[in-house]
Amino acid sequence: MSDKDIMQKTISSSIEYSGVALHTGNNVKIRCLPAEADTGIVFRRVDIDGKPEIKAEPYNVVSTKRCTSIGLAGDKGITVHTIEHLMAALWASDIDNIIIEIDNAETPVGDGSALPYMQLVKGVGVVELSKPRRIKEIKKSIWARKEDMYLAVLPYEGFKVSYTLVYDHSVIGTQFHEYDRIENNFLDEIAAARTFGFEREVEALHRRGLALGGSLENAVLIGEEKTVNPLRFENEFVRHKILDVIGDMFLNGYISGHIIAVRSGHYLHVELAKKIYEGIKSRR
Repeated sequence: MSDKDIMQKTISSSIEYSGVALHTGNNVKIRCLPAEADTGIVFRRVDIDGKPEIKAEPYNVVSTKRCTSIGLAGDKGITVHTIEHLMAALWASDIDNIIIEIDNAETPVGDGSALPYMQLVKGVGVVELSKPRRIKEIKKSIWARKEDMYLAVLPYEGFKVSYTLVYDHSVIGTQFHEYDRIENNFLDEIAAARTFGFEREVEALHRRGLALGGSLENAVLIGEEKTVNPLRFENEFVRHKILDVIGDMFLNGYISGHIIAVRSGHYLHVELAKKIYEGIKSRR
């Protein structure tokens, strides 16, 4: 089956999920609803009058501080934070269209990975819609850089991420991993990789109002010489970085290209996503 033969998809029935938010520490409930073709990924703040909706697109990103946050222009109170794990799960679950009702400003963190969300989608299944999927093909190399962090996407028949993670910390050091959608199984190799943080940074993060919901149940905590809780993969850190890249790239929907990342984070991911968006728009 060629890419042109792939139809758009949505979930077959609604999904409900509750949990703590990673940064705010708030208890959050989401309800995911099937959506019509060409809806995209839409977050609906049901706790705000009028139930405003925010589409997950590059130019709706309002912050990349420790996570990816989207919002509405002109109203700083209408935001949804930490969408990247859910976005990666939807990408891997083959979902084009969904409405995510949320009763707070940040998604539930689950276990710190994309796995809980993928399991929820698998539980209800997906259905095909009446319109074909529009896969955005990368025609020429596009790149973004900040200091010693680099991110590029090259033309490629399929979707691939090659990530080099470099940390001046003995527990992480330098790690490399590559994921190809055709050759590798996301559910087995990437989905369960958890977010991570450093034991020495916890108090400072809390003072800044970050990681208030973080625990050993939803993150890998890194001490001076070893992790406080056991790893799921020997190189879980770089696998989680690939998960983040995929979640942030899904702001443009499905693309074909080879993403090469060196030490990149949410800021560069969104910068590249914006450049991809502009490139696609200019070809219309």
